[in-house]
Parts: sequence; structure tokens; C-alpha cells
Amino acid sequence: MANPERIKDVIKIVTESDPGLVIVVSAQSGVTDQLIDLCNLISTDSNGCETIIQQLEQRHLETLKALLPVIHQPAAMAEVISVCNELFDIAKGASLVGEVTPRTHDLILSFGERLSAYVISRVLKYSGQDAIYIDARRLIRSDASFGSAKVDFEVTNKQIVEYFSANKGLAVVTGFIASTAQGQTTTLGRSGSDYTASILGAALNADVIEIWTDVDGVMTVDPRYVKEAQSIDQLSYTEAMELSHFGAKVIFPASMQPAMAKQIPMLVKNTMNPDHKGTLICKDSVQDNGYIKGITSLGNIGLVNVEGAGMVGIAGVSARMFTVLSQNRISVILISQASSEHSICIAVMEENAERSCQLLTETFAAELASGMIGSVNSENGLAIVAVVGENMRHVPGVAAKVFSPLGRNGINVKAISQGSSELNISFAIHQNDLKKTLRILHQSLFHKEMRQLHLYTGVPVCSPVCTRLLKMIEDQREYLLSQKIDLQICQNNIVENILQQNLENSVFVDVTDSDETVSCYEKLLSGNVAVVTANKRANVQSMDQYTNLQAIAKKRGIPYHYETTVGTGLPVIGILRNIKGGGDHVVKAEVVFSGPVNRLISQYDGDKVYSELVLTTKERYSPREEIMEALRGVDVARKCLILARECGFNIEMDEISVESLVPAKGYDLIFNNLYANAIGKGKRLRYGAIIENGSARVSLLAVSPSDPLFQSGDSESCIVLTTRYYNKTPLVVKGPGDDTDSVAAGLLSGIVRIAESIRVSF
Repeated sequence: MANPERIKDVIKIVTESDPGLVIVVSAQSGVTDQLIDLCNLISTDSNGCETIIQQLEQRHLETLKALLPVIHQPAAMAEVISVCNELFDIAKGASLVGEVTPRTHDLILSFGERLSAYVISRVLKYSGQDAIYIDARRLIRSDASFGSAKVDFEVTNKQIVEYFSANKGLAVVTGFIASTAQGQTTTLGRSGSDYTASILGAALNADVIEIWTDVDGVMTVDPRYVKEAQSIDQLSYTEAMELSHFGAKVIFPASMQPAMAKQIPMLVKNTMNPDHKGTLICKDSVQDNGYIKGITSLGNIGLVNVEGAGMVGIAGVSARMFTVLSQNRISVILISQASSEHSICIAVMEENAERSCQLLTETFAAELASGMIGSVNSENGLAIVAVVGENMRHVPGVAAKVFSPLGRNGINVKAISQGSSELNISFAIHQNDLKKTLRILHQSLFHKEMRQLHLYTGVPVCSPVCTRLLKMIEDQREYLLSQKIDLQICQNNIVENILQQNLENSVFVDVTDSDETVSCYEKLLSGNVAVVTANKRANVQSMDQYTNLQAIAKKRGIPYHYETTVGTGLPVIGILRNIKGGGDHVVKAEVVFSGPVNRLISQYDGDKVYSELVLTTKERYSPREEIMEALRGVDVARKCLILARECGFNIEMDEISVESLVPAKGYDLIFNNLYANAIGKGKRLRYGAIIENGSARVSLLAVSPSDPLFQSGDSESCIVLTTRYYNKTPLVVKGPGDDTDSVAAGLLSGIVRIAESIRVSF
């Protein structure tokens, strides 16, 4: 109830509902915070107190002006002014004493609900409803635990039944407040208005208790972190309890207890979207959205760990821990104990972590001195995430479906707890990973068919390959979505920023030919960012660097795809890994790659001068340095080195014999003789590589018509693999060469493979 427009929504909902309602009203938005500020200023700032009371009075008067005709305003305004004068007198009296006692604090906080309920009752009465304002202090009896009073249900239920038996009409009741047997005002603690509604509903054996809030029911996850959050149709009481315990703030455990005791359904709905069906909380759970019902979280957590070999088999350690914490009113949120009893880990709110450590250190002083307990320590900056669902019981593999995607995305789990009821899996993580964790789990558990990747293209200004790749993704977006693959293009390409963004399922796509970009691979893979690359430089550095990248990717379970660095769009790397995976090994590999050198050779007919043909090619080629590098054999050598290493050979770049085709003095005649000799034997010249017996060479090859390499070279690449099993008839991989479309298609294939690998299903 933030403003008159929202109150109009409330009035509309009430007037359109069935008769026989009891309405419980909370304070207007922000009013309770102002009253708390008032309490804090009473002993130090009388002017500030007066200002707050004037603001509260003016706000409620303005609300009446906006919602009531002028003729009905004076009487209502007079009551508001009278209530605010009472508040002023209480504040003034407390300032004379110089302190605000817990009793006075509760009394002051009661004014928010009292003002709000009175305003609502007057507006409803004007709207034609037989509305009666009821101060809940007349109905709800509590003890004197100010701030979080305990309800005396025997007296309370009797008073409620007696009152409503004698009084009819639309009751508008103040939420949040109660009174002691001596008439002292108390408050019921967090979510006190919902609690009031549940108390009244249970006492009156209501058909349903409706909680009207500002969201469409209980959500599958906190929508502040995950915009795809959905409302849950139905929850059992126990599921709702678990979700609320770990931070789902729509409804709190205490609010459900009276309703749960009487098995009265609770319906959580949205005042700003009343047509939405909301969430029904009742006895039974349903499998409407799978085994998992919701994911909830709680931040600002500290972990306290007690460990030591002397704890093993010693009875009473846990009891002593929890006794001393309970005596000091420190609530334990999560408990995790190793089966060896070597350590016990508990989660508390961060502000209690240091105090908990101190108390436990004092409690176990003798054990610490003797070495039975090794240490008592704490760690702050954490959060707890809980995955809840009553139907998880007896379903194998649920924990794997929770933790596998977290591991794949580099989320470090600090502690895990699961009760024997299997209703809840809770775990602690770093607070900085909370948003990412919630997004990962929601994607995995509630959109498990849809696989979303965040793509970083590796260049601030798109290269031709990058431009073509992005166009392919856009052209195929509808098809990819039909295959449940959602590729999100991210603009940030600075490695530190990619890691800082910490998005789930991140993929770095390298379309550069840069050593600088390659130098970031180790950091990216270590940060659980997958790499799909067309950049050959990463895998042609030292063998140690090559194996290091492979080891990091394997250890962290992060995809590292570089298929396009060898065969462009051909699945050469995949085929080699399948060969090795089946226990086979490569004996010999012969390759010819489509590229500028083989296109140049294809143009040579014996009449042209080789050096002039090179010069003509160089002049029309951009950038020119690339054609010279290709003629020196650098490009083929790089591909050859990667291929050799993938075949299982431990080889360095300087160990490859490379024949340069850069024209030198007298080379025109040499080349012409090589060409004539090949043609005379019915062969063709191709520039390629041969890998055999752990060595490799790049050179001109004269290939016969029966050789699979014969037709390649101009627009096609060809790889011939002779293996232990494929020895009589070699395995031939042949297809399009190194054009932009092929490279882009190869990169997209690698991206899609990653998307396929992260699919989670129940």
C-alpha cells in the first residue's frame, strides 16, 4: 500500500470478493521504517522526531483527501490528527526519560498499522461496505516479549471467536500488533501482519487465508537475481516453510503455523496483478513443475568450523556447541558434519560469526590446549542456497543435477547439508557467486531443456570471420531456439571484465590471429570460461604450453575446442580423438590444405614464370604479409604441428622440416622442372605435410590420380590417416577449405557442441 493508487487496487479487490471477509492491514509502505527512525531519534533530536510525525500525519491526510469526497473528509482527518497527537505525546514522554524501552518501541511501531487500518476502513465504508475498524490488541493476547511477542492461543482464539460471534460486517483489523494481559502493546515480529491473518483465519476456521503482496505468489527464485523467475502454482506447507526459512520473503514460517495446524489453505496473490492465480500453500505438493519447487538464498553468512582429530568418537561435542550458541541467542542456519566426525561446520549470520568463534573457543579451551581440537575458525562473505522440493524424496541423481552445473561453471561449494527427509539440499558458496549460482540452477532445473550460452567474440571490431559467424547465429536463431539452444552475444571482450561479469556458461570465441589473445586462454579456462578458437597460435607454442592448456581444460571440465585450427570446418580433431579413444593410433598422416599457396600452384601451367605468378598473387592479396608467410610454409607448419600433437606425437615447431616456396635465385627453373616431372608422370603438385614415425615435414608433394590428395588443394582440404586398424584402406577426411564460411561454420559447430553438453534432464 505505497500510495492512494495502490490502496484503490486493494479496495477494488475487497469489494469484488465474496462476502464474509476479515481484512488484515499492514502499515503503508515505508511507515514502519519511519517509526523506527523516530525511536532512534527520540533521545537525541526532538526536532527530527516532530518532523517525522508531521510527515506521517500529512501522508495519511493526503491519502484521505485522494480517496474520500470532501464531505466525508473532516471526521476522518480529525481521527488521524488525534492518533498522531497521541504518537507525539508518547515520543515527548520518552524523550524526557531519555530512552526508548522495548515496551515503548513496540507501542510506537503500532501506529503504522493503526493509521493504515483506520484509513482503509473509512474508504471501504464510503464505498458502500459495512466496514468496521478493529484494533487487533482487543483480539490477540501475547506475552511481554516485546519485538517478537509469543501468542497465547488459548486466550486469543477465545477472544476472536467471541468477538466475531457478536459482531458482523466487513472487519478491517490491524496487523502486526497484540497486547499483554496488562494491556501493554506488543508486536509480533517479522511478517507480523501475515501472522495476524493466519491467527484470525485459524481461529475462525476460514476456508482460505489470502496473503496479498506485490509479486505473483511464491517465486521459483529471487526475481532480483533471475529475471526468468516463475510463480509456483502450489506448495505444501513444508516446502513453503523450507523456502521461507532460507530467504523467500513472500511468506514467513511463523505466518504459516496457525494455518498449517488447522490445515487451512493459504493463497499468495499480487495486488497489482489480481487476475494471476498466485501460489496455493496447502497440505499436498504437486509435480506441476518437476521435482524441484524452488531455489532460495540467504546472504551475509559466516561459516564457523570446529575441527580436530580428537573429536572423533567423543560424545557431546555437538551438544556443547549448540548449547552455548543457544544460550547467547545465536541462531544456527545450517549444519554440516563430516562422517569421520573430524569437523563440524555451522552457518550463522555474518554479524554473529566472530562472536560464535569466541564462544566456541572459550567452550573448548581445554580441548584446544590439549590438541584434541585443532582449531575454531570462521569465514565471512558467504551465502546459503537451498534447493527445495518435497518430490525430491527417493529420486536418485538429484544432488548431481544440482552440483554438476555448478562445478562446470566454477562455483566452489564450501559446505553441504541435506536432511534425511530429502526435502532440501542446502549449501554455502561465496557471496560474489550468488547471482551466478541462482541463474545456473534456475536454468538447469526449471528451463532444463533450454541451454543458454553467453558468447564473447574475442575482438572489439568484428573480423570477416566474426561478422559471418554472428550473421550465421542470427540467421539460425529460430532453428537454434527450436533445438533449445539460446546463444546470447555479449559485447565485452576484455578478459578481466569477462571473468568479473561471472556469467554462467560463458564461451570465448577467438577469431583473431593474435598471440596476445592466446595468452589469455589459461586465465579464461581457469576461470571456467570455455574457449572455441580458430587461432592456431595457442597450440603451436611449446609442448609444455600445449599440454598445460589441455590439462587445465580437463581438470576443470571446461570445453576447449580448436577444430577449425586444422581442418577449418572438417571434424579432424574429433576423428583423431575417437581413433585414440578406441585404442587405435595414427601411423601416418598426409595432408593438403586449401589455401593461397595451393591456389597459386593450381594456376601454374608450365608456361608462366613462377616468380611472376607469386608477385601477381602478392599484389592482389591483402594483407601481403600473409601470402609471404604462407609461402614460407608457416601456416601449413602450424596446422601440421597441431595435427601431429593430436596424433600423439611429442613434437616442437623447430623439429618440423619446412620447404619454403618463396622465390629465390634460380627457383623458377627448379619449380618448372618439378612441375614438368610431375605432369610427365600423370601427377600433380600439392603443397602439404606428411607426419610419420614421430616426425613431420612440410613440402611440395607429387601426388598420383589414385591418391586422395590428387583432387585437393584449390578449394578443398584433404587429410589421409593411416592407423593401426585403418592400414589397408586409410581413413580420408575431405571437404571445403579455409574460406570464411567454413571457418565460421566450424566455430558455430563447436559452440553448439558445448550447448549440447550442458543439457540437464530429469
